[in-house]
Amino acid sequence: MTRSEPREIKFGTSWSTQFRFTQAIGRGLSEFMDIKASAHVLGPGGYSALSQGAVDVIFSKWVVNEHRFSGEGLYAGASPDEWLRTIAWLPQEDRFLFSMAPWTGITSFAQIAEKKPALHIAGSGGEAVLNEYGFSYADIEKWGGSVRRIEHTAAEAKKRFEANQLDGLWGDGSAYDFSAWPWVGSRGYKFLGIDETVMQRLESKGLRRQITPSGFVASIESNLLALDDSHIVVTCRADLDSEIAYYLAKAIDKKKRDIELTSIQLDYDNGEAGGLPVTTTKYWSSLTGPIEKQWNESFTGAPIHEGAQDYYKECGYIV
Repeated sequence: MTRSEPREIKFGTSWSTQFRFTQAIGRGLSEFMDIKASAHVLGPGGYSALSQGAVDVIFSKWVVNEHRFSGEGLYAGASPDEWLRTIAWLPQEDRFLFSMAPWTGITSFAQIAEKKPALHIAGSGGEAVLNEYGFSYADIEKWGGSVRRIEHTAAEAKKRFEANQLDGLWGDGSAYDFSAWPWVGSRGYKFLGIDETVMQRLESKGLRRQITPSGFVASIESNLLALDDSHIVVTCRADLDSEIAYYLAKAIDKKKRDIELTSIQLDYDNGEAGGLPVTTTKYWSSLTGPIEKQWNESFTGAPIHEGAQDYYKECGYIV
């Protein structure tokens, strides 16, 4: 394929690692075609921005793509998003975690539904679990509590904690060491497991279970039944220019090690007083393995874009 005339591609991002993925992919893309890549910070409405053309690419999750494309499961009754296409998937063994501060006395979802406490929750996502127990994030706010999104870092967790806004930290476990989780675990926060009967109802809707092992976070003392939220998917629309899709697939393939490196982050603790000296440092990654067979539609949730397919066929990856 020939190089194109200068054009633009807009990536939608919603958290810091996605921004770094955009940088790595954008740099690779610019080596293969004359194009300007830009990052646009999105809230929870990434699919809306994508469908409306505000952005050209988002980083989504496998199961959400799967349900939106089919109009089943979480989106049963909705019109299928048949316009969804994908470029590649990135390995991220993930799950939703729900932790509660020790002073709340809460050890189960059923207690929340029964007592209706005014909780201050930092986080988002996993509402399918809450709904199975008979409540929602909106209910928490109706009960006098609050729900705020959080960048899942130890520094942000401390900020919420000190402002008395951290009765619970809920959200993606995001790989093996999303740095806020060890921080709350070290302060005795209890992690809520999903009951087997509830998990079976979730599975009947096309969701998947995951066992979070004992010791994943300090205060998880036994294996925890959790909702799977694995794998990041580079997602686009069917009408994305085929040449751009081709070179996106090429950029991810040729620059996969650069993308992996951008997922590695440094978390540090400078003590309760703050400032220097830094007392501990720790590296963690939002990816849980090397990028391999990123063309495999078993983990994309929606079909690979025809332009990306052309690249993968050219390389002999798919027939």
